[in-house]
Amino acid sequence: MQLGGAVADVSEDATAYSGRQAAYYWIVEPVWDDPVDDERCIAWGRAAAARLSDPTIQANYVNEQGDTAIAAGAYGALKYERLARLKARCDPANLFRLNQNIAPFPRPVSA
Repeated sequence: MQLGGAVADVSEDATAYSGRQAAYYWIVEPVWDDPVDDERCIAWGRAAAARLSDPTIQANYVNEQGDTAIAAGAYGALKYERLARLKARCDPANLFRLNQNIAPFPRPVSA
């Protein structure tokens, strides 16, 4: 999907959305049926992603991720901490955790 335009008009630090200066958003998602093909297909997917990667702008769209460590990396340290502090204020018990979860900051944060 081509990005740019209004997406890039907003400052990178203004919201949690990362990679605003990227020209494109893409996903490499190999699909296969036979487990015998696992190694070959995973290797192909990783190689395709490596060929498409721009080392200057890398971000992950967290709705496509199941691993919270990947989601944390997608936001960057400062944004992730801001989101964790917001989560501590709005959802300190982490009830809304069955998604691309951000754990609440360790201590409650006042508004």
